[in-house]
Amino acid sequence: MSQAPTSDPLDALTAQAAARIARHVADLQRRYPTALRTLKIMAEDRGHPSGPVWPDWCWLPMGAAAALVQRHGRGPAAVADVARVAAVAQWELLGRHVVTPSADVAGAAVPAPSPARPQDVDLPISRPRLLDVLGGACYYLVTPVANDDGAPNWVYGSYIHLEHDTRTGRTELRFLVDLGNGWDELVPAAVHADQPTVAWSEQDIRASIPPHLTGPATDRFLAQQRAPGWLAWPLLGALLDESAHLIGPGRLVDPGPLVKDASLWRLTFERPRPSSA
Repeated sequence: MSQAPTSDPLDALTAQAAARIARHVADLQRRYPTALRTLKIMAEDRGHPSGPVWPDWCWLPMGAAAALVQRHGRGPAAVADVARVAAVAQWELLGRHVVTPSADVAGAAVPAPSPARPQDVDLPISRPRLLDVLGGACYYLVTPVANDDGAPNWVYGSYIHLEHDTRTGRTELRFLVDLGNGWDELVPAAVHADQPTVAWSEQDIRASIPPHLTGPATDRFLAQQRAPGWLAWPLLGALLDESAHLIGPGRLVDPGPLVKDASLWRLTFERPRPSSA
């Protein structure tokens, strides 16, 4: 169902997000031409007697994206590209969901500009709720506040999905944070979903790093991991809130071919009104 044009600023932010997503999909297809077809086949091979096994809530472990990226020999960029390929491909192949929080959610979930440090934002993790809401899905979650002051490192949105680490058996919440300027500004971050809070997750991630790799580079990596805790994580918290509702799906007005049939959802605390007969 098409939506009539509107001056709602949230709709404008959604349209801008769709344009960025289209660019990400185009970059994926240009850099890794076989990625969508290959990953789709591998995901559909779940349960084959001779193949690997992974939980239903994980669409496809990121090891598949890692193998594809390695075959293309991308060099130092390959580590970040694994997360980019995994998230953008999953978004494209699994319903193309774009979620824009409404004004009431934005007021409750988006932190106001503050001198507080992102690492001071510690939020609880509910693995059962994560599995219930994000199992087998990938959402692009739009930041419902315009960057009117031109703040650097602004999070315009995030791809969000779950990962099953086949090496450790760990459940991970994966963010691909969109800083607004294309493929190279899609920044990966992870949260260990078997930990009780974001801070505990960071400690767990730090403990898993071999001692010979600790130092300034590790500190920079962990600082990067905190980005979702400042803008993306509170919005995810609203998505996981049992009192919140996803209203939709709607459709983009005049979408480009790369985001055609994207499903638009409005996340709100307002209870949906029953449809009239």
